[in-house]
Amino acid sequence: MNYDEFAAAEKSGWSEDARVDAYVDLFAPVSDQLIAPLASAVGAAPGKAVLDLCCGHGNASEALVEMGATVTGLDFSPAMLARARLRVPKATFVEADASRMPFEDNRFDAVVCNVGFGHLPDADAVLREIARVLRPGGIAGLTSWREPEVSPTFQILFGAVKTYGDPTLAPPAPEFHLFSKRADAKKALAAAGFTNPTFTDIDAAFLFSDPGGFAEVFENASVRAAMLIRSQEPSARNAIRDAMTSRVQKDFGAGDGVWRVPFPATLVTASV
Repeated sequence: MNYDEFAAAEKSGWSEDARVDAYVDLFAPVSDQLIAPLASAVGAAPGKAVLDLCCGHGNASEALVEMGATVTGLDFSPAMLARARLRVPKATFVEADASRMPFEDNRFDAVVCNVGFGHLPDADAVLREIARVLRPGGIAGLTSWREPEVSPTFQILFGAVKTYGDPTLAPPAPEFHLFSKRADAKKALAAAGFTNPTFTDIDAAFLFSDPGGFAEVFENASVRAAMLIRSQEPSARNAIRDAMTSRVQKDFGAGDGVWRVPFPATLVTASV
């Protein structure tokens, strides 16, 4: 299937300073919750060369540097990289395509990618590149948000779109939950040359002081979900927003004026 329109939208969307800032403020706090187990799983430590793939604004890079690793971050978004360079001056950051990395073979001891594969149009090509740049015995650590069947976050989002809009309006996009679907993940990893995959589920959650914050995340701090919402008629967009807010307010109050919406993820590690 052709994902060119999706790829162009991702590239364009993540070049917008306002969207990047919204991501850092609204979405990153939940992806931050995956970083400690991810960095630990790949053995980040002094003397280790680690690639942070789809590094974004450098949140994982920062943790890897703090563990003593020598860190290179790669992303396609100049706006994200500008923030990463300010945040983590001890890391090296490169603007490039993850499916055509500008690194020699056997460069890194480990590669991490924190929920980045959902932004990439060709996961198989990227997995082959990760295998190429890893040294023999090197390890990849990759996280993915879990599928709607087990994710309250996606149940709220896609349930509202299905009820009040048309879920087919956004351009075709690649699999968003590759590493949480274990049979598919094992097949893709094996095809790229990886062995011994190990899967760990991670509990994560959004925390909101206002239940309307849930809709704001997906409208303003994402590209893929925002494309789906923006593609709807105005009346449908309003209904979708209202439905998401109502569901969060009704079902996910955690007390003390906080709404907690679970957003589980899966971490897979595999070696070459």
